[in-house]
Amino acid sequence: MSFKETALEIIREKIRGADWIREPLVGFADASSAHIRGIRSSVADDHLMPEDVLPEAEIIISYFLPFTKAAGECNRDGDFPSQLWADLYNKTNELIAEINEALVSALEEAGVKAAIPAGGFDTDRLLSRWSQRHVAEAAGLGTFGLNNMLITKSGSMGRFGSVVTALKEPCDLPMTEELCTSKAGGKCLACVKRCMTGALSEGGFDRELCYSVCKKAEEELGADVCGKCAVCVPCAVWD
Repeated sequence: MSFKETALEIIREKIRGADWIREPLVGFADASSAHIRGIRSSVADDHLMPEDVLPEAEIIISYFLPFTKAAGECNRDGDFPSQLWADLYNKTNELIAEINEALVSALEEAGVKAAIPAGGFDTDRLLSRWSQRHVAEAAGLGTFGLNNMLITKSGSMGRFGSVVTALKEPCDLPMTEELCTSKAGGKCLACVKRCMTGALSEGGFDRELCYSVCKKAEEELGADVCGKCAVCVPCAVWD
């Protein structure tokens, strides 16, 4: 059995009882791939490289925990994120930490080195030093939508996690099919219409405006979230 199947079983076990999460997705990104090697030009010039996390890096395990439609409904109404949405964000982050530890432990028991990335989010530049979404893109899990969310075969509403490993197994290729209707030439724009700050438009994304809501939510709700553009839109939940 490949470790991808093992990873899937580990994740399933860890999310047992988390009724806001659907069947997880797992992808393997080649640490030496063009997508990963070019991540500094697309995200941040000091974005961590796999070897910064683990010198022996070969494969990055990336996974997606897709939320249920009901989870998104809690954040449908109003012009500010809901408390339940913030709580689900925090609970999912706790699960991701547990999953990462379990994956590293399972690999080390098998004699394979692994490490958990700790890039963090730079609140001054509003950039991540380890972009879970860009890593997931390299692992073939999805393509970026107009709202900067990664759209997977299970939708875009959920959370990503990853672990850098010295595994030597076949990797996944980045997806070539465009999953965002708007980017594919359609007329969706549902995420733009749901953005309450005007941070999203057909022409781009205003980080400052977006983060202003997330920062206020962190102060009032205990999590730097918004998510209005990610819920109750056509690409949020696909089965």
